[in-house]
Amino acid sequence: MKKILRHTLAVLLLVPALAMADDFWVGVFAKDTGYTDQSYTTSKTLSRLQTKIENEWNKGYTLIDINYGHDVWMALYAKGTGYTKQALLHRRDLKKFQEAIAAYRKKGFELINVEYGAGEWIGVLAAGSKWKDVQFVYKRYRDDFEKSIIEHWRDGYMLVDAEAAEGYWTGLFAKNTGFKSEAYTIVHDWEDVSDEIKAKWRDGYRIVNIEFAMSEWFIIFAELPKPREEAFANNEDIEDFRETIRKYWKKGYYLIDVADGRD
Repeated sequence: MKKILRHTLAVLLLVPALAMADDFWVGVFAKDTGYTDQSYTTSKTLSRLQTKIENEWNKGYTLIDINYGHDVWMALYAKGTGYTKQALLHRRDLKKFQEAIAAYRKKGFELINVEYGAGEWIGVLAAGSKWKDVQFVYKRYRDDFEKSIIEHWRDGYMLVDAEAAEGYWTGLFAKNTGFKSEAYTIVHDWEDVSDEIKAKWRDGYRIVNIEFAMSEWFIIFAELPKPREEAFANNEDIEDFRETIRKYWKKGYYLIDVADGRD
């Protein structure tokens, strides 16, 4: 059963109200991910980030997420994903981006992550992904995108990633995700995100993806075969965010999703 949630509750989360006007980093952490190790890299330029990604690939890590915020690229890696080969593509034109995705799919790659930053659409692709029949969809209006979510749910797909930029709402839909059911919510203010997430945790859902999309927080949840322990945190400064990551690593969590936004 899929659910669409549109609640707006009021509770202040983690950062003082005076800091809310500035951009901040958001991290989602989880246990029981199947990962065996993790790393991340940051870079001011996409070209430098690509070099760092290749270095991590050479160390045996696979790329699981990319985020652009505060004029900084962050790439997130893990071991134990099951991916056998990966590729990274970027295009400035969305239609050409979709064409490139289709070309890679013919080579056995599936799109697993989409990000937009510095005028570029970024796609992370992988061979060996458990997801099947991954579809990349983009719509000009949010209402049309939400209709597309419902249509894909009816056809047996789950929403695994979302991104909004340049006036488009985009999403990745896949089969064979292992999700039992799915839900999403759209929240205007970051101070309301905490209650939304905690309410879904109580209902047995876990976070799939958080995005700051068109000045709103778009959160995807899924009911997993086995509930896992999760946490989330935010920091305005990158060094504070690094310390938060280290803190959760020490507690046995892995960083599964990175986002940035503002209240």
